[in-house]
Amino acid sequence: MATLDGVPATATVRALRATITSAPQSKPWATASPSPTASAKEDITLTILYDNNPHDERLRTAWGFACLVQRGDLTLLFDTGGDAPTLLSNMATLGLDPADIDLVVLSHVHGDHVGGLDGLLALNKELSVYLPSSFPDEFRGRVKARARVVDVRAPMEIAEGIYTTGEMGDSIREQALALRTAQGLVVLTGCAHPGIDRIVERAKEITGSEIYLVMGGFHLSGTSSQRIGEIIAAFRQWGVKQVAPCHCSGDLARRLFREAYGEACVLAGVGQVLKIKK
Repeated sequence: MATLDGVPATATVRALRATITSAPQSKPWATASPSPTASAKEDITLTILYDNNPHDERLRTAWGFACLVQRGDLTLLFDTGGDAPTLLSNMATLGLDPADIDLVVLSHVHGDHVGGLDGLLALNKELSVYLPSSFPDEFRGRVKARARVVDVRAPMEIAEGIYTTGEMGDSIREQALALRTAQGLVVLTGCAHPGIDRIVERAKEITGSEIYLVMGGFHLSGTSSQRIGEIIAAFRQWGVKQVAPCHCSGDLARRLFREAYGEACVLAGVGQVLKIKK
């Protein structure tokens, strides 16, 4: 089971930026090998830096989402929250240095997920930023002036054992992350506009791995209990072992997931730390 723990800052690693490999386009993706890799032999620490749900009373809450992924020498930020002052204040309180971040992955273009990026770019000149290809040209141009931009359309492996689902959805295009760990696959979602069940299914399909944890915004606020129950049933069918709904998941969904998963459901909020042991 993921355990709560403190978060040490890690050193940067630049060499991983050269390992970007686009997935073959036959499916339009090819299922990655589920065999163990070096990435599954290291602890992974997940820290929610920005969320509208409270957890660590020292930190500011605000509508939006950002999650830090630390694995060995790699530090990745998934989404940047709604504003830089809140994001950077929370990082400072936790003793985390923005200059240690190697990669930023943005799930979708909404301001509560990209609002902190400009402030982060002002403090870190060495970032690679993974943007869905549907992002506006004006936004992409601003980022390109200050960072290396990687456009994402199809699933790809962005570092060893770390995959993007590629763009999903129709009116709101969004990508999610899938991380190989020693315990199984960790799926990180920003808002899950394309459907949290579809995202989990896609992550499982492109990696061929069993799913250990689904964490992030599930976009179920206002969704009926019947539909949430169907999603929980699908999670069970796919063998999802743990869940950590936050951000836009909604109070009803968080309660129903808690009832279904018991202690294997973490009602996550800002400052939540989950460590997946090797």
